[in-house]
Amino acid sequence: MRKIITIAAREYRAMVGTKAFLFSIIMMPVLMMGSLFAIELMRNAIEVHDRNIAVIDHSGKFVELLILEANQKNLSIDHGLGDSEEEASELEEKQGDLLGGAFDRYFFERIDPATATDELKLQLSERIREQDLYAFVEIPAEVGSNLSSEKIRFYSQDSSLSVARSWVSNIINTSIREERFASAGIDPAAVETASIPIEIVGMGLVDRGLDGGLSAEEENDPMNAIFLPMSVMMMMFMVIFMAAQPMLESVLEEKSQRIAEVLLGSANPFQLMSGKLLGTVGGSLTVFVIYMTGAFGLACWQGYLDQVPFHLAPWFIVFQITGVLFYSAIFMAIGASVSQLKEAQSMLLPVWMLMMSPMFVWLMVVRDPLGMMPTYFSFFPPATPTVMMLRLATGQAIPWWQPVTSILIMTVSTILIVIVAARIFRVGILWQGKTPKLGEILKWAITG
Repeated sequence: MRKIITIAAREYRAMVGTKAFLFSIIMMPVLMMGSLFAIELMRNAIEVHDRNIAVIDHSGKFVELLILEANQKNLSIDHGLGDSEEEASELEEKQGDLLGGAFDRYFFERIDPATATDELKLQLSERIREQDLYAFVEIPAEVGSNLSSEKIRFYSQDSSLSVARSWVSNIINTSIREERFASAGIDPAAVETASIPIEIVGMGLVDRGLDGGLSAEEENDPMNAIFLPMSVMMMMFMVIFMAAQPMLESVLEEKSQRIAEVLLGSANPFQLMSGKLLGTVGGSLTVFVIYMTGAFGLACWQGYLDQVPFHLAPWFIVFQITGVLFYSAIFMAIGASVSQLKEAQSMLLPVWMLMMSPMFVWLMVVRDPLGMMPTYFSFFPPATPTVMMLRLATGQAIPWWQPVTSILIMTVSTILIVIVAARIFRVGILWQGKTPKLGEILKWAITG
């Protein structure tokens, strides 16, 4: 046991006592959650795009309307961006088309419908490719008729995602709707008033506190309901990744430089592997403490302390330890089986797919954490730590037997994986020369 503790202490110091560890602690959240911060930063960087759009209006009813609405929109943008931040914020809400801090100003060009041939459409398309024109719109003559199935065609390089397409559609459809109301003798203002929806507010459940009193009703935040579970899932992934990946590099370095042969002269393979795993668990707990301290400080600073799920910490620690042992053992077995890092890449691919599998379905799990797929997926050992923590972080009442069963399944699976990895490690750490085939590695796992 003394040798195991000595090896574990050495592995722990090697993991947390370097500048690379500090750099990883800082950069990992930035890489994982950087898109959210980037969106917020870009919202403060106002950018204006001028969109030149050609209009072929066979009906003759909408081109003037589009020009008039575009002029009002452009004046509103020019006025709002030149005033205070409050007015700019009001402009953002009014326009409704701010994407990453970018406003669109529209300038429409009339095209004579009589000249609207296929050759003209080709010329307009070439102008779009040369960026002389942003888009062109073709409005059929019978558009808006109750018996017409004609569609307005919007041509651009980004037509499927274009904000301009939505804006043009909204202007034309509003005009057509008002025209239909007028022909039917219906007051559009009365219809708009009668169509005002009643908001349904999502509320949290009422609970009884320790003092016997009832908890105050609180409105649920949809963004918090989505991104809080995602943050817990990403934190679990980061901790496991930062703990397991160094095991591969450590074992591979000791094997390639023949350090392992010296170590095995004073400790057997079981002691060497156990010490490494124990040191890795200690390092992962250090990562957890650092991130939890940072999350606590950030929550206090932003006033979100009451939304931090501290009650999940015990579950997180248990699943973290089993997850770190599970994947660290696999990475150590792979590192012992190969001689070069590039040889390990093909073996790591399926392991990476298993580690990242919860990220492919996380939104489905958050929407229905009690569903059949999320429930069964949380009993699948490679994904159990991440998926079960994702389900628990949703705040829904997960039956108590499910996380307990997940821990039991994960514990048994981890023990089996460690035993199999130990057999591969015992043989592979001294294996030199050619890279063993998959059949040979499986033979080591079965027979040791």
